[in-house]
Amino acid sequence: MNVVIVRYGEIGTKSRQTRRWFENILMNNIREALVSEGIDFKKVEAKHGRILVRTNKAKEAVEVLTRVFGIVSLSPAMEVEANLEKINKTALKLFRRKKRELGLERPRFRVTARRITKEFPLKSPEVQAKVGEYILENEESEVNLHDYDIEVGVELMEGKAYVFVDKVRAWGGLPIGTQGKVVALLSGGIDSPVAAFLMMKRGVEVVPVHIYMGKKTLEKVRKIWNQLKKYHYGGKAELIVVKPKERERILEKLKELKKEKYTCVFCKFMMVRHADKIARDFGAKGIVMGDSLGQVASQTLENMYIVSQASDLPIYRPLIGMDKEEIVSIAKRIGTFELSTLPEDEIPFIPKHPIIRGSWEEFRKLYRVVFGEEPRKREC
Repeated sequence: MNVVIVRYGEIGTKSRQTRRWFENILMNNIREALVSEGIDFKKVEAKHGRILVRTNKAKEAVEVLTRVFGIVSLSPAMEVEANLEKINKTALKLFRRKKRELGLERPRFRVTARRITKEFPLKSPEVQAKVGEYILENEESEVNLHDYDIEVGVELMEGKAYVFVDKVRAWGGLPIGTQGKVVALLSGGIDSPVAAFLMMKRGVEVVPVHIYMGKKTLEKVRKIWNQLKKYHYGGKAELIVVKPKERERILEKLKELKKEKYTCVFCKFMMVRHADKIARDFGAKGIVMGDSLGQVASQTLENMYIVSQASDLPIYRPLIGMDKEEIVSIAKRIGTFELSTLPEDEIPFIPKHPIIRGSWEEFRKLYRVVFGEEPRKREC
C-alpha cells in the first residue's frame, strides 16, 4: 500500500470556499497526527472530495487517522496507472491478500468502482464487471453483490487508479480548530471525559480544567486527559489544575447555617466560576460540563439552573439527554472508561441528603452570608 484515501462527510456540503478552508484545517490535523505518532509520509493533498495521504506506512497511518475528527472513513490503497491491466493485477493481488487474512477458501465478493474524474474510457459498471471477471478467472471465489466477504474498491481520478479492499470507519464530525474553543471541566468520573470528547468531535478545541480534590484524583485526571489528547489533533491546550481557596469557607458557613444540603450545588457553582475566568483568559466561548439530566442530585433542572448562573458564558451539556448506559458505551469506545474507574480520593464533605431541587432565591441568600456579596446573575 502506498496511499491512504481519506473520506470526509459533511465538509462536502459546504460551499467551495468554505470547504477548502475545512480541508486545509483537516489536512493540518492529519499531518499533526502522523508526526506525533512518528509515521513517515510524503504528502497530504486534497483532490476532488478526497484527501490523499502518500505513505508507505498505510496500515499504521489508518490506525492513527481514525482518531482525527472530520474523517468518515479511510482505505489503505495502491495507487497505479489507470489502465485495465494494472487495475486487474492490483485488484487480484489485494484480493488474494485479504482472502488469506480471512482464511476463506471460496470467498464471496463484489467490486465497486467510481470514476471521480472522467478520463478513463470505461464507465464504472464496466470497470466493475471487468475486474470481477478477472478475479473469478484467477481465484476460487464467487460474486455476491449483497452478502459478500470481500469488497474490492476502485476509484479513478486524474489518470490514476486507487485500488483497496478495506474501508475503515472513523468518527466523522468536524476538524478540531473549525469551531472555536471551550473550557471543559474534568472531574475524573465517567461522564465529563465523554462530554469533552463529544465537543471535540464537533470541531471544538478543548481547554481541560480540573478542580483539585486530591493527589490520587489528579493523577487519574491526567491519565484521562492523556487519553483524550489522542483525539485532540488540532488542539494545543494542556490540563489546568485549580486549587480553590474558598472551599473551607463554604463548608464552615454551610455547617454553621445547617444548610450542608447545598454543599454540592455550591461546589459546582464555584467550579463554573473558576472555569469562567479561565475561559475569558483563553478566549473560549463556553464551558462544558458532564451533566446528564436527573442522574444525581446536582443534575436536576433546578440545580443546573442555579449552577448556570455562575457565568455569562454558555454552559454546554452534551450528555443532557443520555442515560448512563449510552455514556458508558462511548467511554469504553474512546478508552476513558477504565481510567475513570480507577481509585480516587474520597470526598469527605458530600452531604448525606443533598438538595434535589434547590431554590435560586435561597441559594442567593446563602451566598450573601458566605461571601458578603450578591452572586453575579447570569444575563439571559
